[in-house]
Amino acid sequence: MNPFLIGIAVGSGCGKSTLAYRLRDKYPNLIEVVHFDDYQKEEIEIPFFKGIRNWDHPDSIAFEQLYSDLIQLKNNKEVQVMTNSSIINPAYEEKGRIKHILKPKKIIIVEGYMALYDKKIRDLLDFKIFLASPISESMKRRDKIIYDGDNEELEYNNKILIPMHTKYVEPTKKMADFSIDVIKNTKDKVYKIVHDKLIELKLLSF
Repeated sequence: MNPFLIGIAVGSGCGKSTLAYRLRDKYPNLIEVVHFDDYQKEEIEIPFFKGIRNWDHPDSIAFEQLYSDLIQLKNNKEVQVMTNSSIINPAYEEKGRIKHILKPKKIIIVEGYMALYDKKIRDLLDFKIFLASPISESMKRRDKIIYDGDNEELEYNNKILIPMHTKYVEPTKKMADFSIDVIKNTKDKVYKIVHDKLIELKLLSF
């Protein structure tokens, strides 16, 4: 088996994790998901920006470890990660990260805000998708769904996340093979578009 690697990138709150895991749940024997946030470095290693830990800077990501793990998966070897994915690890907020085994499968989806940023990672990807959304709309979704008016998080979004998205995430749109407007399309429509594209690529069948 020669796994086919797909990158799905976009800012927070635009449904990339939901999309990736929905595809995996539909085809559990064919699809594995690599959760980009599992490769964030330890807090002590996270750089500061304007006096705040900057979790959205490229230096906060262990790209070398991600690269190594993707090579392992491409070579049909299992990889162990410590995950904070709310889908795999719903008790993360109370118990922290848990061990999770990533298995080599026909399709490996790498989902994350900077999934297309690093050239070494990008060169491993066989197909690259960008879910396009204005950062203002992404923040509305994020604030409403996750934080519900938490002033500390709103400050982080305004001082860190938005400028980092503009500088490091949005430019990777031009690296994508395929872009989808997630404002004009519902989550179900986005899923169908990607699902149909995987069929077109002969990775899935009807």
